[in-house]
Amino acid sequence: MHTQDEPIKEINTKIKTLWKSVIIFGLFTIVGIFAGNVILILIGLLFVIGGVWGIGKFRKMLQNQLTDYRPGKGFSFFRKTGEQKLTYITYAQYGLAGLILVCVLFNINAFYAISVGITGILVLQFTFKRRISLHTQIDDASLFELEEIGIITSKDIVHALYKDFESWAEVQPGDKVFLVKQDALVCIVMNENLKAVRREWQLREIKKLGLLGSGNDGQGLLLFLGTSQDEVIRLKMKGSSFQDSPEQFMTYFLQALDKAHLSTQVDIVKNNRDGRYLQTAENPNMSTPPSHPTNNRNLDIEVTDETASTKMERSSGNGGRILDL
Repeated sequence: MHTQDEPIKEINTKIKTLWKSVIIFGLFTIVGIFAGNVILILIGLLFVIGGVWGIGKFRKMLQNQLTDYRPGKGFSFFRKTGEQKLTYITYAQYGLAGLILVCVLFNINAFYAISVGITGILVLQFTFKRRISLHTQIDDASLFELEEIGIITSKDIVHALYKDFESWAEVQPGDKVFLVKQDALVCIVMNENLKAVRREWQLREIKKLGLLGSGNDGQGLLLFLGTSQDEVIRLKMKGSSFQDSPEQFMTYFLQALDKAHLSTQVDIVKNNRDGRYLQTAENPNMSTPPSHPTNNRNLDIEVTDETASTKMERSSGNGGRILDL
């Protein structure tokens, strides 16, 4: 399977799974109605509504209908601190335990509920909680390795790092390393013999954003980016390392993205203000401009590092470009 097919396949698999869940819990709801069991009806409707909502969300992702990014808005879980995420996950574990208890008390597919519920609690405890606790914002050893193979230089200022693998001795082709720099998101795709290709996007150019859980039990993450050039990028984080948390990395990424967009807004306001000052100076009938000189600033221009062999594109329905990694 080609790399560019992975995100599409995962989303289609999720949609099929959700349709099966909607049908199953829809039948539970019907049984509850005929049996007059209010608890069964409520549980069935809860999962049916959630499943339909999820299907709609995934279909929008397939159609590249991404949400416009607004600084400080949306993606509430990923904006939480590590401690807040751990508390949130603990509450989710309590919720699963409560659902197990309800299913056992009312004999609602008790065996299935116990097996799935306990599995979910263990995954949350020993995967999500563990890697959030162990995640290091900047892994100096990985920075050294990337500098050694010539992917980054000592001049690169890195604010956050994530990698798909636990050890550099276990790197497989297709594994990725993500870096958040002051002004850019960098994706490094590893190839054979610790060779790699670097792809970079300016934070100011990222105008749309989407996030979806990925892989077994949602351990990974699919990141969707929409740029000002109508380019759609799908990036997959495997989440297979116990010490690299996609959730924590996204927190640092969102912080950097917020800062970049807010500084862009400040520049736009300043440029507009300076333009008014220049117009005032040319028109004596308008109010007197301030004495300080004007300072018009240009926006940064995106520069990317890539090779033809790793630039995987195809036309999208709206005339833009799609890049899957």
